[in-house]
Amino acid sequence: MIESLFRSALVRRRMIVSHLGIIIQDFVLHLHSQGHVLTCIQAYEQAVEHFSRWLESQKVEIASISDSTVDRFLRFHLPRCHCPRPATTNLKTCRAALRSLMIFMRQKSLIQPSPIAKVSHIDQIVNDYDQHLRVSGGLAPNTRLYLRRYAREFLKNRGRKDLRRLTPKDIMGYIQSRAPGLKPASLRVMARALRSFLRFLNLKDYICHHIISAVPTPAPWPRSLPPEILNEDQLRAFLKSFIRTTPTGRRDFAMAQCFYHLGLRTSEVAAIRIEDIDWNNNLLRVATSKQRKERLIPLPNQVSSALLDYVTRGRPVTKAPTLFVRHRAPFGSSVDVHHVRSAMRRAFTRAGIPSSKIHLLRHTFATRLHRRGIDLKSIADFLGHQSLNTTAGYARVNIQELRTASLPWPEEKP
Repeated sequence: MIESLFRSALVRRRMIVSHLGIIIQDFVLHLHSQGHVLTCIQAYEQAVEHFSRWLESQKVEIASISDSTVDRFLRFHLPRCHCPRPATTNLKTCRAALRSLMIFMRQKSLIQPSPIAKVSHIDQIVNDYDQHLRVSGGLAPNTRLYLRRYAREFLKNRGRKDLRRLTPKDIMGYIQSRAPGLKPASLRVMARALRSFLRFLNLKDYICHHIISAVPTPAPWPRSLPPEILNEDQLRAFLKSFIRTTPTGRRDFAMAQCFYHLGLRTSEVAAIRIEDIDWNNNLLRVATSKQRKERLIPLPNQVSSALLDYVTRGRPVTKAPTLFVRHRAPFGSSVDVHHVRSAMRRAFTRAGIPSSKIHLLRHTFATRLHRRGIDLKSIADFLGHQSLNTTAGYARVNIQELRTASLPWPEEKP
């Protein structure tokens, strides 16, 4: 296998006799198994070989290599490196290669594991808060993410001051310092998040209960315009933009069908597992909604055909539990939310859609259902909305559409 990646016998011999020895060859084969392209493997090998020669010159034993060793190489050796070719001096390449090397060597127990970072007082409070939100509140990961962000920001704003000395004036000072940089909707979210965090602090006896009432409730902003949606021409261009002759194209097209015909969230598409699909009855079990409740969705023929085409002709053999997997390194691992979002944004660009908001597809799906006469309760159940107020946004009158549908005002003859 190594001969197919490096045809030069000189290069292969140079790997073996270097300070890291056979480790470099094993690392190269590991990169290949992860799905890295040949040019990336060769660039990483040159960077690791450069690092190996430097280790030998510094008389650093393999077992004593640590993150600080890599840091010294990157910060002090690379800027004034005069090593002979093919010593790679590109900082970005070397940093990425050595990061992968350290992970590989730790997995093989060749070096000491990463030291456990000391948890600060702020981190401890935020971690306890997140645990409370997850266990007691049952909140979804994305919801906990922004709540943790505001909690951490508030604690850092406090500095080293004792929370037990927190006053209503401190609360107002923090909000007034943040308000100028926030939109009205974001300001309401911040106030809600801060109120939630203060309730937790009161539960843990950090603060008194009356402090919570110091958080103001920003006035509701006037009702916004109906959600932006895609027209029929844009939807057709979007679906036609996928190259369905490649495994990646089949995967992206199947994901697009889940947005177009099912109105799923990005996180729900990324989390679909093969076992969630009932092929016999054409049903999909969605188990990762915001409310952490399962719901069964009927699969239209277009969706089931696209999913089946990807499974049989595009999806690689892998142990990943999810339906959609990566087709680049690390090859065969589950896609993340940002992979799904990036694939749809590339399709938007190809279709000439001037937006990067993937939620447009969900808005469009819900609006199309409403225009067909489906009641809000059914749409809410289909979308997994807990409140009808969320779904009601799709039922608002679109003034622009109303103008095109209105009859001309009759004029009286003189």
